[in-house]
Amino acid sequence: MNLRPEAGRPTEKLRCLVIQLARIGDTLQSLMALRAAKQLYPELEIHFLARGRFAQAAKRVPWIHSVIEFPSDSILAPVLKGEKREIDALRDLAKWIAPLVQKPWDLIVNWSFSEASSYITGLLPGRIKLGYTRRMDNTFASADAWTNFVQAVVQGDLPQNIHLTDILTTQLLTALQIHMGDPRSDGNMPVTSKTFFSLDPKLSSKASALLNSNKKWVAIQLGAALESKTWPVDRWAKTVEYLLERQSEYQVVLLGSAEEKVKAAEFINLLPPVLRNRIRSLVGETDFDLWASVVAKSRWLLSGDTAAIHLASVLGTRVVNISVGPVKWVETGPYGNGHYVIAAKNTCNACVAPGSGTTHNCKTDVTPEAVFATWSYAATEWNHRRTLKIEDHFSVLGWRHHLGQVQVRRSMIRTTETGGGVHYEPLTQIELSLNEWTSMVTGQIARNWYCGWVPPMGQDLIRTAIGTDLIQKLRILTEPLEVLTKIIDEAIASSTTLHHRSSKMKSPKLVDLALKSELNEIAIKLQDLDLLLDRMGITHSSLRLFSRMSKVLMHNLKGSDISTLGKESKDSYKQLKEGATMMKEWIAHTLSLARPVALKTADIVRLRPGTEVPL
Repeated sequence: MNLRPEAGRPTEKLRCLVIQLARIGDTLQSLMALRAAKQLYPELEIHFLARGRFAQAAKRVPWIHSVIEFPSDSILAPVLKGEKREIDALRDLAKWIAPLVQKPWDLIVNWSFSEASSYITGLLPGRIKLGYTRRMDNTFASADAWTNFVQAVVQGDLPQNIHLTDILTTQLLTALQIHMGDPRSDGNMPVTSKTFFSLDPKLSSKASALLNSNKKWVAIQLGAALESKTWPVDRWAKTVEYLLERQSEYQVVLLGSAEEKVKAAEFINLLPPVLRNRIRSLVGETDFDLWASVVAKSRWLLSGDTAAIHLASVLGTRVVNISVGPVKWVETGPYGNGHYVIAAKNTCNACVAPGSGTTHNCKTDVTPEAVFATWSYAATEWNHRRTLKIEDHFSVLGWRHHLGQVQVRRSMIRTTETGGGVHYEPLTQIELSLNEWTSMVTGQIARNWYCGWVPPMGQDLIRTAIGTDLIQKLRILTEPLEVLTKIIDEAIASSTTLHHRSSKMKSPKLVDLALKSELNEIAIKLQDLDLLLDRMGITHSSLRLFSRMSKVLMHNLKGSDISTLGKESKDSYKQLKEGATMMKEWIAHTLSLARPVALKTADIVRLRPGTEVPL
């Protein structure tokens, strides 16, 4: 590939294959990340590999060069059902993939994050690979640092606060900058827009009337992929009743799959008859083109954890995300500026322990009154310009007590200097839990590891949100964090010794007995230290980041000899040490922030000689 000498940039197209075999929501998040990359690196020629049933969204993107449909039903499904051996499936995969290996790819990006998809990445020739892949011996591996983070933290179900769209975008742009140089474009073009897709919807008379009207529409996505994430129909109906009774200029359109027609019928029957003529149901009647057209036409989308919130994000339609059930809205919530997330304030036992048989209190904590009040506050932002506190808005409606059980957050895109990506600003008073605190710390550690810079420490910490429970838990955490740091220091020292001592070997086959014994002792010590890291993670949930990352990093060492493996191990443990040091600094900063503020002289009033009372 020819490079322009003056810029160090390629003069021809960069052939990029994106492998996305997950569901439609993951596809939509991938497309947002790819849009950002395409704007910054217009020479990218993007080819998108997707499962047939989820390929339609990519096919409607004009700047994607080609969409390749993967026959998962004939290749992967028989293996998962036990009808075919894995080796036979690999032969089928090799035959199907043959046209894709004729010319090496400049960049292969596997965003499926599944072991099954790693075989595709491993079989394809590519100069740069991201995501899950296979080594030469066919063993599973992560191809890059951000994928290590996804494997250890995101898929390990550990708390962290970086949105998945931001992880994908940063992963891809970092690789492009390292291998291709700085971008030509400044990237100021918006990633989302109503014209993101080239759509050609097949319109029924009902859909045509909706799309061609000048009325204000609110779209409601009734269901969710899992029943545990679905808000009850009667609550949806009550919310819409409030909306239609109090906002006469709005109409409502129902969206959903064919399986949700029963829910839609129940929903309509629960509404007062006088309001039903302002409802249009397209449940079970939309292909991708019509679904996207309706969401783009709507002023708002109200939805649970569904692909619809990602579609609305792509199209720039504002969202109220009713986040109930086992959902991590910080990772998969609506992306962009001005979206709202409403969730239960307290921990739901059924979400923490699925299958325990307990009731999802989160679904009852989030009331129709709280949802309508949140939406009406958001919909009138232009009038109050957010100078009105959301608590006062709830009070005007007579529903202040409904705010006590929920947390309401508003999304905003940060500047690079303040961390970049999407952030969900709390609009209600919350008391920070240890889990939420840990997610903030983990997010900043990840940015330090993989971006080389970090936003200001504790910029999201609000003094009033630091309660006595968090303070007590952080003080308790201080001692085990010191122990963990000593374990990591020992691992760094042992890895360094392993590297230096093994470098004196003249041959891996001819080793001095004394040296062999010494190397074995070091290896055993490192195994013992890894076990201690595991125990620290099991005992203290906030330290699980380090034990999980240690396992993933050690699994993905690339060296082929003991000396190189020793050096790579040392570097991996040094990475963990950086993270542990940052967590110590966060604890000190949080405890310092929680201390009472020193009173100024002007804040003191003397009641009588010898007595001072703060105002």
